[in-house]
Amino acid sequence: MKIPDYLPENPGVYLFLDKEGNPIYIGKAKNLKKRIKQYFRKDTGLKGSTIIRKAVEVKYIITDSEIEALLLEDTLIKKHKPRYNINLKDDKKYPYIKVSTEEEFPRVFLTRKIVKGKGVYFGPYTSAKSVRRTLRLLQKLFPLRTCRYKKLPDKECLDYHIGRCPAPCTGRISREKYNENVQKVISFLKGRTEELEKELEREMWRASEGQEFEKAAVLRDRLFALRNLKSSQNVIFPDKRDLDIINIAGDRGFWIIAVLQIRMGRMFGKETFAINDPLQEGEASVLEYFLIRYYRELDFIPPVVYVPEEFEGMKRVEKALGVTLKKPVRGKEKRLLLMAKKNAGVELEGYRLKVKRSIPGSLLELQRHLKLKNPPKRIEGFDISNISGRYAVGSCVVFVNGRPLKGEYRRFRIKSIKGIDDYRMMGEVISRRILRILKEGKQPPDLILVDGGKGQLNVAMSVVESLGLEGYNVLAIAKRFETLYLPNGSVLQLPPDSPALHLLKHVRDEAHRFAVGYHRRLRGKKVKSSVLDTIPGIGEKRKRDLILYFGSEKRIEGASIYDLMKVKGIGPLLAKTIYEKFHKIY
Repeated sequence: MKIPDYLPENPGVYLFLDKEGNPIYIGKAKNLKKRIKQYFRKDTGLKGSTIIRKAVEVKYIITDSEIEALLLEDTLIKKHKPRYNINLKDDKKYPYIKVSTEEEFPRVFLTRKIVKGKGVYFGPYTSAKSVRRTLRLLQKLFPLRTCRYKKLPDKECLDYHIGRCPAPCTGRISREKYNENVQKVISFLKGRTEELEKELEREMWRASEGQEFEKAAVLRDRLFALRNLKSSQNVIFPDKRDLDIINIAGDRGFWIIAVLQIRMGRMFGKETFAINDPLQEGEASVLEYFLIRYYRELDFIPPVVYVPEEFEGMKRVEKALGVTLKKPVRGKEKRLLLMAKKNAGVELEGYRLKVKRSIPGSLLELQRHLKLKNPPKRIEGFDISNISGRYAVGSCVVFVNGRPLKGEYRRFRIKSIKGIDDYRMMGEVISRRILRILKEGKQPPDLILVDGGKGQLNVAMSVVESLGLEGYNVLAIAKRFETLYLPNGSVLQLPPDSPALHLLKHVRDEAHRFAVGYHRRLRGKKVKSSVLDTIPGIGEKRKRDLILYFGSEKRIEGASIYDLMKVKGIGPLLAKTIYEKFHKIY
């Protein structure tokens, strides 16, 4: 990919596109010309080199300001979901609480889809279970209708008779009184529990003084439920501040962000979010991305958000969201920041443990024996098959999490090697496979396994080195004694009952089976078009035996009657017929 002929110096958003025209990376810039040119520098690093290698075109959209570019970038990332952008893991699945204020009699319910301009949204939450628990409490405190009808029915449903709905459908509650409940729900979700408690207490005493004892009892039960919830929330700031505390933990392209929500001075909630960082852009970029993605969707944003570190785009984010970002240095805010860090760290360890438990023991054992950084989840095995250099083919089989992924198997006809040279044939196959992976932007293997010994290992290593690649692990397995040859020159012998050895043998045998099967198919096609088809008494079996014995039809032509009789199933009479047929034709 080349630098475009013209690039503007305005702020805006740029999109790197693949050959199908789909964005693979979207970014923002204060100066589009300077930013895009940085990707084409030699010292651009992992991010730039990866994007330039995968992209075929870059487009841009000019905006009026850097803030506009920031918001447009977020919109386009959500729309296109580019492969190499930082992304909120499973963000489409996070639940929100919606108050449908666009309806005549609003409802409160769980949703996973935000429609701008329709309703008030709270969230996102990481647990649908906790959302449903909150909704049950709200239904008990401030009942609203639960039916989904756009046009209300003309009679009460069961929910009314069990006290879960005020029945606006039949006028059991006025619109004004119903809307009071709606506003109380919104206040509750904003964390205004203390104000609600005072209001409920006033209503309870008014009902009692008016001798509306049933109504007073209902209000009393709601008040007790609210006070029970309040007692479980620790008072942190007596001055009743609203703020969020955010901290982050992670590395190597995966992060966990913890958000502690303080409302009216009390700990109101905690949420944790997983974020993928495929190009390892780092903590600052992840924080900026998260702040825009998380707070841009919310109808209530606290005036102050504490973050672990100041970062380059901090002022830009403040202006875009209308909040103040701070790094606490002492006091309760600092202690809460450390608490958020601990929460993020615990969640990260839990995620790693979950991932580890999902990995087969054979891969963990293989990681330990080969001293790899990560378990080799994706193993690609290679083998060569030919007869005296003829019909030479290669195979590549793919195992993911210890299981064959047959849809990813690939076979190769050797193109550049003539004669008998298994080493160079292996080099050609591995080279073609890796180049195709790089071209198509597919996931590279965690481990390359070749069938053979030290020679085949050296060939595979030389291919990887010649392509200037890093992070490719290579291993050879010899059939004799199932010996493993490692790149550092050492030899490893695993116990016969080792799960890791069984997996490697399975990969090797599958690569051999796939290569031999392709070789036989090509050879069979050649045999079918042979002159031998015109000779009476020569069927498929004898035809194949002759080709296997002599190696080619030309050698059969040059063979004597005595030589032909050496093939199993070929007697004197048939040998003479074959000899005469060839010499009569030629």
